[in-house]
Order: sequence, then C-alpha cells, then structure tokens
Amino acid sequence: MRIKLNPVNLVFYLLLMAMVLRPANGHAQKEFVIKSVNTQLNETVYFLNAVFEINLPDYIVKAFEQGFEIPLSMEIEISRKRGFWFDDAVVTIKQQYRLQYHAMLDSVSLLNMNSGNRLKFSTLEDALNHLTVLLNFPLLDNNALNQQEHYSARLNFGIDNAALPTPLKSSSLWENDWHIGSDWYEWDVTQ
Repeated sequence: MRIKLNPVNLVFYLLLMAMVLRPANGHAQKEFVIKSVNTQLNETVYFLNAVFEINLPDYIVKAFEQGFEIPLSMEIEISRKRGFWFDDAVVTIKQQYRLQYHAMLDSVSLLNMNSGNRLKFSTLEDALNHLTVLLNFPLLDNNALNQQEHYSARLNFGIDNAALPTPLKSSSLWENDWHIGSDWYEWDVTQ
C-alpha cells in the first residue's frame, strides 16, 4: 500500500518531525536546583532559608554578554493542607530579579525588582553565587496561621519567561529553551 502526500502536507510533516525529534539541549545537569530549604519561626515571623545551584547554559550567558537582561523569578506558596480537597493557598510570593551586564563598566548588576535594591558584581559568576544562598527571607507573620491547622510550602526558582526581552522570547520558540527553572521543592511548615 502506497501513501501519497501533497507537497504542502509533506513539508508540514517534515517540520513536525523535526520539532518532535529535536534533540534536547544536551545539558548534563539541571540549570536551577534547590538543594535545601527550611523555615524557622523567629518571635512572630517565619523566615525562609534556601540554598540553590545555578548553572546557566552557554546560550543564556552569551545573550547576557550581548547586553540582554536576564529576568529571574522565585515563587513561594504557603498552603493550608486539606485532607480530601485541594490545599488552600494562604500566601503566594513572587520575588523577581534582573541580571544586567554593563559593558562600559565591565560589571554586572543584580536588581531586586520587589525592593528596588541593586547590587554590583565584577562577574556574572559572582552575581549567581550571591543568588545561591537566601538567608532570613521574611515569609509571613505567625498570626496568619491557625495553630490547629497543618501547612505546607513550596518553592521554585528560574528564568521568568514572561519578562524576557522580546528578541529572546522569539528565539526561545525555535532555537533555545528559555523555559528553565527548578522543580517545585515542597516542605512542611512547622509551628
């Protein structure tokens, strides 16, 4: 039995196969990994401590060195556990950062979009190393939690695709995968 395809369908099927069979970027390691997380209650406020591993692929480093901002986002959710229904979100926090390269100064800045604080570094590696440790990040007031309930939290960290510069958004469709982030890391919030 012989199947006939018209040229338009043939081109469509070849493009579809090329996209499906496109090799992964060949990264041996995950780009964003959450190594450890804990929350601790200090008087009446819960604080978050976390350790990350960040390994940016070469195409992201190259885009950064060409002057493109790299938007990063850390999302934190705290939920009340419910046995037979979806967990009830109590707090959702989105911490946003922008990595910027300043060619004239040959320096890197890390802008905290939530607070407006800007830190300067001599290299991208130094800026990424700064991001790998989060200490005493205030999460929520203890009074927001019911002492008789059980709560869980989850965290992820990665590239903020919604905030990518337009040229990088278009290149992410065909050339490189900019949808890079950690898996969700979940833990119980102890009271």
